[in-house]
Amino acid sequence: MALLHKQIEEYVGRKIDFSQEVIIQLNDKDEHYIAGWNIEDKKQPTDAQLKEVESKAKTTDAINKLNYLRTVRNSILAESDWVVIKEREEGGSVSNFEDWKKYRQELRDITKTYKSIEDDGFKWPSAPTE
Repeated sequence: MALLHKQIEEYVGRKIDFSQEVIIQLNDKDEHYIAGWNIEDKKQPTDAQLKEVESKAKTTDAINKLNYLRTVRNSILAESDWVVIKEREEGGSVSNFEDWKKYRQELRDITKTYKSIEDDGFKWPSAPTE
């Protein structure tokens, strides 16, 4: 269903309210289809029109997933900034600083292995104990 949502948004050219503007339902074959279309300035797309925007929809979806991964990763990195600050200000007072350094690098490198939090096998690295 997520792909159909993205295809519709690409076709219309904006975010869609899927509770009011476009209603998606499941048929007897477990396939999603457009059951309701309430966008006045754009006709309901044909299957061919949706197919035309499918590639762009997939690309946009992949970019959004990677950006979300980066946003969460950056937040986790920020939560551990105190370790770096304490190490710098107090000159080596963090006894397990090398573990923290390794952990933070693993966070920065996570996008080399994964492109989405939804990827199979995705797992955040474990933070060292304080």
